[in-house]
Amino acid sequence: MGSLTVFELRIQTRWPDFDALGHLNHAVYHVYLDEARDDALRRTVGDFTAWPNVLVHASIDYKREIALGIREVVVRTEIANVGASSVRFAQSVLGTGGEVAAEAEVVLVAWDPETRRSRVISADERRALVR
Repeated sequence: MGSLTVFELRIQTRWPDFDALGHLNHAVYHVYLDEARDDALRRTVGDFTAWPNVLVHASIDYKREIALGIREVVVRTEIANVGASSVRFAQSVLGTGGEVAAEAEVVLVAWDPETRRSRVISADERRALVR
């Protein structure tokens, strides 16, 4: 198989992303991570219409805050493993100095909208994901 692929996506923060404590709200991390996974999938197997999927696992470890006033973060997304029907992502949210603010593990499953069930990842899809 090939080596696994890492993508980076820069995301501009918005005023409502921050909470009363003066840092990025914990729930916003999920939104940023989702945007970055979508970006990685568009670059490999296509958008949601081309490659429907469902999220089956998400965990985030918060390492340090991203303080109010930070205007941009970088989300690093690695396609860490491609299984029979699932793709595991290792993701990091980085602050302005490149420090890791959060680490996440997320698993998506290839989904068949007609049967509303998981489906096997094809050989072509696997090649695109693993590159």
